[in-house]
Amino acid sequence: MAIPSNKPQNRILLVGGIIFALLAGVVVFIAVSRSSSTPPAQPETQIVVAQTAITAGSQLSTANLTTKAYLNIDLPLNYYSTTTQLVGQTLPVSISAGTPITEQLLQATPGSGTSTLTSPTNQLPIANNDVALAIPAHGATPDTTVDQMSVGYYVLAGDQIDIIGDLGGSTPTSHQVQYVFQDIPVLAVGYAATTTTTPAGGTATTTAAPTLSSPSYFVVEMTRSQAEEMTALLTGNFTTASTLAGGNPALVLKYVLRPTSEYGTTNSSGNFVPKIEDNVAASPAPSASDQPVTPSSLAGAFTGQ
Repeated sequence: MAIPSNKPQNRILLVGGIIFALLAGVVVFIAVSRSSSTPPAQPETQIVVAQTAITAGSQLSTANLTTKAYLNIDLPLNYYSTTTQLVGQTLPVSISAGTPITEQLLQATPGSGTSTLTSPTNQLPIANNDVALAIPAHGATPDTTVDQMSVGYYVLAGDQIDIIGDLGGSTPTSHQVQYVFQDIPVLAVGYAATTTTTPAGGTATTTAAPTLSSPSYFVVEMTRSQAEEMTALLTGNFTTASTLAGGNPALVLKYVLRPTSEYGTTNSSGNFVPKIEDNVAASPAPSASDQPVTPSSLAGAFTGQ
């Protein structure tokens, strides 16, 4: 009796094995692709931040300090890495929970009339090729009072600000409101100095600057070209004859705080690298699509509302 052939069965097994191998290969390929497409973890550093809200004049302790991981690309300038470096020091200004504790934050000396550094040389940390410039903390119009212009006194040494201005024009209705500077580090905050007054026939009284009050000026870090532009805006020396006849001169309107995640940094060469690149030739540069606010564009934005 002849033995039946099992070749068809072998062929089925062979085909099944090939299909299984192909499926396994696809699964492995997908897994490898996914793992390779996952971006590598960004390096982080633990820095000291406020664990709770801390009022001006408070002594720092382990109870109001903690550490938090920051991406290295987002590290604030002159941070502290351990709480023991700060325990026992007095904070001169009020801060909210989560605020990084930096050397600049500890600079303000209430009543001294200006912020001072804790470094032995008492020098401002200016990056290479930049300059420090003092700018007033308030303007001349009701909407540029010191509290309105300086974010309610929340601009502190170590912050980075953007500046909004009105470039004005030759007619009473010509305005051009836009960002005129971005990524400007605040090196120090100046307060009114302690004053002593003696009324006629009375007793002398001394008034010290409050620990958190209206600042008089900010010392900011700018490129040399930015310092020239800022000076031109502040002095108003570039008004034209038509402007003087009834137009609007250029002026600085507001200082605005940016999030710490968008702070620029100083690189290993000592140069300040902004997070948002500034156009040196024409300082306003939020983005190519960002257009100045003019009377006509403002009217168009609210048409039909």
